[in-house]
Amino acid sequence: MFEKSFVCGSCGSEFPTTRMRYRCDCGGSLDISYDYSKIRGKISREILDSRIFGHMRYREFLPVINEGNLISMGEGGTPLLKSESISQQLGLENLYFKLENLNPSGSFKDRGSAVEVGKALDRGAEKAVVASTGNMGASLSAYSAKANLDIKIIVPEKVPEIKLEQMKRHGAEIEMIEGDYSKAEEKAWDLKEKGFYLMGDYAYRGEGEKTVGHEITEQIKADKVVMPVGNGTLMHGTYKGVKEFKKTGLDENVPEMIGVQAKGCSTVSKAFKENKEKIEPVGNVETDAGAIACADPLDGKFALEAVRESNGFACDVSDRKTRHARDLLARDEGIYVEFTSGAALAGIIENIERFDKNEKIVCVLTGHGLKDKL
Repeated sequence: MFEKSFVCGSCGSEFPTTRMRYRCDCGGSLDISYDYSKIRGKISREILDSRIFGHMRYREFLPVINEGNLISMGEGGTPLLKSESISQQLGLENLYFKLENLNPSGSFKDRGSAVEVGKALDRGAEKAVVASTGNMGASLSAYSAKANLDIKIIVPEKVPEIKLEQMKRHGAEIEMIEGDYSKAEEKAWDLKEKGFYLMGDYAYRGEGEKTVGHEITEQIKADKVVMPVGNGTLMHGTYKGVKEFKKTGLDENVPEMIGVQAKGCSTVSKAFKENKEKIEPVGNVETDAGAIACADPLDGKFALEAVRESNGFACDVSDRKTRHARDLLARDEGIYVEFTSGAALAGIIENIERFDKNEKIVCVLTGHGLKDKL
C-alpha cells in the first residue's frame, strides 16, 4: 500500500519490492522503506481506536498482501502486565512485562509469520524453507499449515524436542544438521537455489514484528524497552515501529532500547561495549539460550543502531542468571516463559543501577515456558 523499496542497511542501495530480495549485493541486510507522508494522511488516533487491538490494527504500516492471501491466527494484541513482586525486589515502581508468549504458537514470531507467509503466497510459492532454532520453525509450520503451504525446516543440533514436536504436528518436514544456526541458514540458502521460497529473519519478517513497537507505544509511554537479542530482527522491528508512530504524528515517545544477549553468543553486546561498527561472528556458541544463539546475526547491525540511536545499551548475561530470572518470573509473578525469555529480566537485574526507580520499563517476554525443558 505505502511500501516503496528494499533499502540496504549497510550501503544504502535501494531495490524494488516487485522482486523478492534477501540481501544487498554488498551482503548487507535489507529494510523496507515507506512513504510516511501518505500514511500520515490515511491514519489517525481515531481510526486506530476504532479497530481491534491486534496485529492488523496497524495495516497501513505493513506491506501489501492480497486479501485472499491474508493469513491470521489472532496474533498480536498481547497484554502488558505490571509487575507486583519482582518490581518490589528490584526497587522499581513501574516494571511491566509484554507477554509475547501468549501469541498463537507461543512466541512473538507469529507476527512475522503472518506477513511472511502472506507475501510467499502473493509470490506464488508452493514450497518454502526456513532455518530455525525452534520458535520460528514452530510458528511458520503453524501458519503454513493454515495456508496449505508445504514447508521444510532446517534445525541445528540441540533444538528442544518439544519445539520439534510442535513443527511435526503441523506437518512440517524437518531436517536436523550438525552445527549451529549459521550452518542451518547455509543449508536453507542452498535449498532456495533449488526452487524453495526462503523464509527467515529477512525484511518481511521484521515488518511483521515491528507491531510489538506499535502496541507498546499505545499501551504505555515507556522510558526503556528491554528484550533478548539473537538475530536482532525483533529489536530492529520494535524500534522501527516506535519511530513510525513519531513520523506519522501518532505519538512522540521514543524509549531507550536495551538488548540482552547470552554471554556465550554476545555479538551485538560485544560491538556495543567495544564501540565498534562491525558485528563480529562468534566462532563457538556456548549457551543453553538456543533461541538467541545466532553466531552471525542477520540484523545485528540494525539492532546495534537501534540501541545507539535510542541512547540505550546492549549487555550479556550468563545462562545461570537467565535461568534464575526465568524461574523468578514463574514463582513470583505467575508468568511461565521459556529459558531464553529470562534473559531480558536477567539483563535488568544485572544492570539495575542503569534503571531509575520511577522509569516505565517494558520487559519483552518472547516465548512460552511449554516450549522447553531447561
